[in-house]
Amino acid sequence: MKHIIKFIAVVCILLSACKNNEPQDVSGVYIGEFPCADCVGIDNKMSLNSDGTFVLESTYRGKGDDTVFTKTGNYSVENGKVILELVESPFKYKIGDNYIEMLDIDGNKIESELNYKLTKQD
Repeated sequence: MKHIIKFIAVVCILLSACKNNEPQDVSGVYIGEFPCADCVGIDNKMSLNSDGTFVLESTYRGKGDDTVFTKTGNYSVENGKVILELVESPFKYKIGDNYIEMLDIDGNKIESELNYKLTKQD
């Protein structure tokens, strides 16, 4: 009987570990404002498409003529992080409940009281 209980416990642990590695569906539209060193703020709208492509639209408020800067490309989900594949440098975002949060260049949380989250829209 002890062996059966131990076996069931091990199977449950293994199944829960596998579940954490399942790809997450992060497709949708995310909106938020990031801080800006020389403007009022950066309005961001990121569309993560179910085909693995993204469109990131950024507007620097209070600077220039409100031009929308657009970046497109592919993204992947690895270890609970969305990674945008860009030539300049890959941006990484942590996946949360109905939000994604920008990470630093090494994929770590940005230690700041400022907002780096984009909220998923319904």
